[in-house]
Amino acid sequence: MLVGRDPELAALSAALDAARGGEGRVVMVGGEPGIGKTRLVTELTKLAAARDVPVLLGRTLQEETAPALWPWWEALAGRPELDLLREVGEDRVQRMLAFASVLASLSASAAQGLVVILEDLQWADEATLTLFCQGAGKPGLLLVGTHRPAPALRETLTTLDRTGAVTRISPRAWQAGEVAEAAASAHPTWHPMLLRASGGNPLFVVELLTALEHAGIAGKAAPEEGSWPFGIPETLAAITSARVAELSPAAQRAVAIAGVLGTDCGHAEIAALGEDPETALAALEEATAAGLLTLVDDMPAKFGFTHALLREAVYTHLPVQQRLAWHRRAAEAMEANGLAGESAAHRLRSATDDASRALAVAACRRAAADAVRLAPDRAVTILEAALALPGIADEERCELLLSTAEAEYGGGRIDAALARCGAAMDLATRPDQWVRAALIVHGVGGPANLDLLGLCDRALAMLPEDAVACRARVVAQRALAASEALSFAEVIEGSEEALRLAESSGDALALADAFRARQHAISGTEGLRERLDLARRMIALPEPEDAELWGRLWRIDASCELGTFAVVDVELAALKVLAERIRWPLAHWHLHRLSAMRALVAGRFADAAAAADQALDWAKRTEDWSAIGVDTAFRVEMLLLQGRHDEIVDAVRAARPVVRLPIFWSSVGRFFADMGDLVAARENFEDLRPVLGSLDRDGRWLATVAYSADLAASLGERDAMELCLELLLPHTGLCIAGGSGAVLCIGSVSRVVGLLSAALGCLDEADRHFTDAVALEDRVGALPYRTLSEIGLANVLRERGARGDLTRATGYAERALATAERIGMRPAARQAKELLAELRKDHSIKLTPREREVLALLADGRSNREMAGELVLSERTVETHVANVLGKLGLANRTQAAAWAATHGLT
Repeated sequence: MLVGRDPELAALSAALDAARGGEGRVVMVGGEPGIGKTRLVTELTKLAAARDVPVLLGRTLQEETAPALWPWWEALAGRPELDLLREVGEDRVQRMLAFASVLASLSASAAQGLVVILEDLQWADEATLTLFCQGAGKPGLLLVGTHRPAPALRETLTTLDRTGAVTRISPRAWQAGEVAEAAASAHPTWHPMLLRASGGNPLFVVELLTALEHAGIAGKAAPEEGSWPFGIPETLAAITSARVAELSPAAQRAVAIAGVLGTDCGHAEIAALGEDPETALAALEEATAAGLLTLVDDMPAKFGFTHALLREAVYTHLPVQQRLAWHRRAAEAMEANGLAGESAAHRLRSATDDASRALAVAACRRAAADAVRLAPDRAVTILEAALALPGIADEERCELLLSTAEAEYGGGRIDAALARCGAAMDLATRPDQWVRAALIVHGVGGPANLDLLGLCDRALAMLPEDAVACRARVVAQRALAASEALSFAEVIEGSEEALRLAESSGDALALADAFRARQHAISGTEGLRERLDLARRMIALPEPEDAELWGRLWRIDASCELGTFAVVDVELAALKVLAERIRWPLAHWHLHRLSAMRALVAGRFADAAAAADQALDWAKRTEDWSAIGVDTAFRVEMLLLQGRHDEIVDAVRAARPVVRLPIFWSSVGRFFADMGDLVAARENFEDLRPVLGSLDRDGRWLATVAYSADLAASLGERDAMELCLELLLPHTGLCIAGGSGAVLCIGSVSRVVGLLSAALGCLDEADRHFTDAVALEDRVGALPYRTLSEIGLANVLRERGARGDLTRATGYAERALATAERIGMRPAARQAKELLAELRKDHSIKLTPREREVLALLADGRSNREMAGELVLSERTVETHVANVLGKLGLANRTQAAAWAATHGLT
């Protein structure tokens, strides 16, 4: 009988019906131990069975060394999805692909609904929770999770709440009436005492009632003084201990073994620990009849505790020596493959001397190695358990700290990883340990680099001079950290030393690290050719695994700057093959962000947005949130070209107090200037002004100066324009792209130089640079930026107004308008239309009324004789008018004149 749970049961029933109707639903049942969470989901399974809806059930293990995804493995036993889950590989991308396949298969099989229940999620690992959250909303799936109150679940619950598909159920404690209903078999005088002693916890009420019934006094009136009768224990642990004592010795051993194993077990598991199989089965059945265990699986027979609290109570009351003995037996059986499971928990609980501690450490390291690919958080927990053992030798502790640091870094906990590395460095005695401690954390920004500098300096002070490869790797790491923490100049000298050492060692790993440092040092425009050579050498290295990835990325960066987009396209194709082969989230992120960049250069805005969305999705899987900044920079440019400023302006304003980088000030200032907010544009320029002349010549330098030039021109800042012109002139043959991670390629440097020249009044120079820009952008197919260059050139030609300028200007403006309208550049289209209107007006003013008449007749196909007759003029006079028209309009012949007249509405 389910007492006092009608609203909760109604919510579960509604969720079940929704799943049967094809909806995806999640129900989270939370509350204190014993409050009735498991009882509720048991009722749900009955409801599901009555409606022919399958139910899958998995329970989370409390042990810190429990295998990752254990409740899912249990729930999916015997189903094809378990094979899909086994495909999870060594990195997050494989995990995400396997998870997606599992959920797709489950959803496909849920034509009439499918219930998946995972119990005790407060103990779940990160991978289990990730898969659970990803299943939220999948058609036909009803995911049900039970959990105790736990801070660790706060983020998971928040994530689920955001899906809009979750129902939260929190069963309350029983009140007096519900206790009376549940304990109807007891004399009413016991009811107030049961309520007081249990606090309204349903499990406690039932267990206390059972104790009264076993004592034979439940039907009698309670003592008048209101205290428990002698011999009836008041705590659940004491009640459980008393019930176990009533069992036969064999049943007591079976219950003890079940308490030690912590999982559902049958006679086979107990037999694996040395018990007679037939005796074991009878013992399990006896414990079940006593209400301590319950049958959870018929074939083969599996038994589990009726509640986790009962298991805890049994385990707590086991004599220490008996507990140690069973844990040792369990560990030995698991390591001999006679018993399924991970031995680490049992080794930890039986570690009492040097030998058993060594076995525990070895088991923890094995378990952590298995867990780290799926759940770095679980690997950290396992290794911390090993570190907590007393009497661990410094050598072993150092190795454990380094492994823990790697797991922390893999899980994105940089500060914790650095702290572990520092502790390991204190204990390290070997070169490989010093190097490992210095290199585990890498590729991070911010204050963490100061800690990295300290680790590198300590390692270099201890490494012998003849450890050349080791020193090369640490010097390279130090150079990169110093460039972030101190100044960019630090990486130049450090990278040269690292490369010299690495080349003398010939070690592939040392060369890869040195190449990374050197590439960063020469990521400015002056290092283009050397970067291409480094890319070639990096791709050729036999290790590390990511050498080819970085080499191809560097080649793409350099090719974008050189405007050799045929090379970019070849490298993107190779990068796609590589990403599919290695299946790393990082590789897929780079592939999609660079595909977005390439589509934007070509003016394919829809393709660019779709690729950017995919890139952002992969970035989230890498847990590298700096990718959000990369995504924002890309979308600012894309939406600016399309005139969709309003879609991102709030995000840009919110980022300004947080992001303090020159490239951000310049690009965002340009964004605000373009949308007409000159106050915000100037605020960014004033941040930029003091540092504009002293920017580091790194991979962001060219783009920063180009953005700054555009911003300065918008604000009429002549000194800044002259400075940017001086800086950019040596690079007019290049495209504007990043030399250390090309987020964007925004066309020719010559376009920006043309813009500056025009703003400074140097129209002939502006004509030359804009013309060069149009030619380069035409050659590489950079349609959005060619359009901007054509509009800039047309404006210069109109302003200069020399012979033939208006006709050239008209041609450029017309092509710009056609391109802008075709690819969706609303601001550019508007500018081109306005410019064409002004140009037509200028052309019309130049012609006399008689010349306009002659032009109209010429466009109508009239000969000179026909025009002379119609206008009552001599043929010679008509010839003179025709020559004047052609000269004023800068046209070569009558055919061009006819076309001009048709275009400008004079026919």
